[in-house]
Amino acid sequence: MIYSLKFYLKIALQNLVVHKARMMLALLGILFAVMSLVAFGNISSGMKRKIDDEIGRFGKNLVILRAGLVFQAGRATKQFSEARTLKLSDIKRIKESLQGIDEIAPYYDTTYPARYEDKTLRVSVIGVTDNIFSIKNTSLLMGRYFTKDDDRTTEKKVVVGYKVYDNLFDLKDPIGKYILLFRVPTEIIGVMEEKGTDLTGQDQDIIVYIPLNTFMRRYSNIDYIKGAYIQAQDGIPLNEMKARLRAFVRKIHNMKASEKDDFSVFTMEDILKTREEGIRLVTVLTIIASTVSFLIGGLGIFAIMLLSVSERKMEIGIRRVVGSKKRDIVLQFLTESVIVALIGGAFGVAVGFAITIIVDYFGGFPIVFGLQNIFISLFISMIVGVLAGIYPAIQGTKYEPVKALYS
Repeated sequence: MIYSLKFYLKIALQNLVVHKARMMLALLGILFAVMSLVAFGNISSGMKRKIDDEIGRFGKNLVILRAGLVFQAGRATKQFSEARTLKLSDIKRIKESLQGIDEIAPYYDTTYPARYEDKTLRVSVIGVTDNIFSIKNTSLLMGRYFTKDDDRTTEKKVVVGYKVYDNLFDLKDPIGKYILLFRVPTEIIGVMEEKGTDLTGQDQDIIVYIPLNTFMRRYSNIDYIKGAYIQAQDGIPLNEMKARLRAFVRKIHNMKASEKDDFSVFTMEDILKTREEGIRLVTVLTIIASTVSFLIGGLGIFAIMLLSVSERKMEIGIRRVVGSKKRDIVLQFLTESVIVALIGGAFGVAVGFAITIIVDYFGGFPIVFGLQNIFISLFISMIVGVLAGIYPAIQGTKYEPVKALYS
């Protein structure tokens, strides 16, 4: 059996070399089909890994409660209406009454000019409790975070993002120095590491974090908040947490069934939904394109094999005369069609990997090579080779040896 397999492979490769031009045309369809499957499979895996990394980087199991109505427009969130009905007492009741919450950090945010010497920069100022830093997985470049005591005593101390540090201080040590935040001298006690833009489109490096009570009493003079970051416990489905949170906030706001929410609840997954739907759409289109390419490739192999059988009547006749059985003729032509399909598949894998590297490099995605994409693509190629070669192979067995020799 081993000898027979070697023999079939040898004949198949010799035929491929002799008719390399038309064989190359036959395998192009398979090449394009496998290329698209492998390339997009790897690229979509890289995109999904990047999404998972971003979710982990900006806070896992995160549910965001925001006053007023917010809607998602693509990647960003847009404020549709404002509300002043969300209070710190609401957050306290949520923390005490709702099961499945690890941390909750109320916040109030706005935009202020920040000035140091002759430099001015508009920054996002977020008044928030000290647990925001663990919820959002932040790391310090230097200094320290503010504490509960800083919040309780309304200290005018801030932790600034990397771009604030870069633009106002030219990367020189700012710890202990004062910036004018909305004309109020405010001490810098910490600088965060560079973090980039989060999934809502907000630049995390141009943010100034300040204790919530300080911000509400000494900078804005307000008694309401704009929202809260809520970290659910591991294993709690975020959709379930959203539903429970929405029902609870409506209850404590004494809202009737006919009244619309005066708040919004969403998760990072909601923000990513549009992007994932885009990935799914492209996946479907890729599968359709690959199916068409496999079909075209299979028809190409079928036509070439049919032509090959017709041209090799003499060879078939000689082999039948010296004792070859019909089974041997079938196996020989099937081997040739499968070899052509697998070579096309192998080239497709190579080109698919090259496209993956190029797209991931320019797209900023982590490079992911999925072995399952290779196995699935090559398996489909083999099946296409068998289906395309079976009819021509059977046709080869129908030639009578003597007639074939004289044809």
